[in-house]
Amino acid sequence: MTLQTITRQLKPYELQIKSGTHHTGLYSWLIKNLPIEPIRNARVHGAYSKVIELLMGLIGSKRLSEVEVRDLRQYISMLAPAIEHFERKNYPIRSATAEQVLKFLMEQHGLNQDDLSEDLGGQPVVSDIIHGKRKLTREHIERLSKRFHISPATFFPD
Repeated sequence: MTLQTITRQLKPYELQIKSGTHHTGLYSWLIKNLPIEPIRNARVHGAYSKVIELLMGLIGSKRLSEVEVRDLRQYISMLAPAIEHFERKNYPIRSATAEQVLKFLMEQHGLNQDDLSEDLGGQPVVSDIIHGKRKLTREHIERLSKRFHISPATFFPD
């Protein structure tokens, strides 16, 4: 089948699809010059990620018309699934252990072992938990959940 045959067969649908959209030249430029294709390597992933970062910055700048912002959002909404698919396949996120969750929470809140000693039964207990020598108990998890205002489920891997 030739390109001419394919375009002739698709032509009746062009008007139906285009009739519901009103785009600026920006959208057409994006689709033509930065076509959305499956991401096959890290170089292309990086480029698409930079494109989204740049477009999000433009949207936040408040220098574009409503139609231009809508066009950028539509383009991003079509590109984001390709990025997400590549990242899930190539950069899987592993479940964190309860100890890793605790370390993260301590870091995010600027806490040290002494700060949690009262909640967990002393500084040596905190140290043992963080270094994997001791497991968090149900009581520890309840106290930490209240302290950090999070669900107890946060401490259980998927």
